[in-house]
Amino acid sequence: MSHGTADDAERGLLASVTGKAKEVAGALTGNDSLAAEGQLQQAEAQARRDAATREAVAEVEAHEAARSLAADRAQADRERTVVQVQEAAQVAAARTGAAVEVDAAQTRVEGQQAVSEAVAEARADEQERLANSQAAQQAAAAADHAQDARREHHSELARAQAAEAAAEQARAEADRLAGEAGLPR
Repeated sequence: MSHGTADDAERGLLASVTGKAKEVAGALTGNDSLAAEGQLQQAEAQARRDAATREAVAEVEAHEAARSLAADRAQADRERTVVQVQEAAQVAAARTGAAVEVDAAQTRVEGQQAVSEAVAEARADEQERLANSQAAQQAAAAADHAQDARREHHSELARAQAAEAAAEQARAEADRLAGEAGLPR
């Protein structure tokens, strides 16, 4: 409770006691005006107490909202970092080939495990559960991308092997033709 709120509470209590004293004095002396003034003063003091309570609740709610916003921002920063790490890993894998793609996939898995642990600790409200859902969708997309890259690698490897076999056959055919033509090999 702030110093101003404590002063307000003290003034409110004093006004309430004063109002009650006026009400009782007015009732005992038959002075309806004094009794009404005392009741009015008590009602005013109650209104001040109610306002102070509402202000304190609003202050607590504002602090809670700020804490929640900070947690949401931290979660968003962690997710943004995960996405950036995943994107960087995907770019590196595309540039350096299948071996790096396997390492990047492992790095993404490890990064996702670390994020999952951090997210598990940070689950405090509905916003964080929504962020977990989005992270899972991103992880699935990354896994699909890794699977596509592995398939593409295997396909490229098969094409390279087929090209090597065709080149070997062409060399053998050239050697055979050179031999038939009497040319040195």
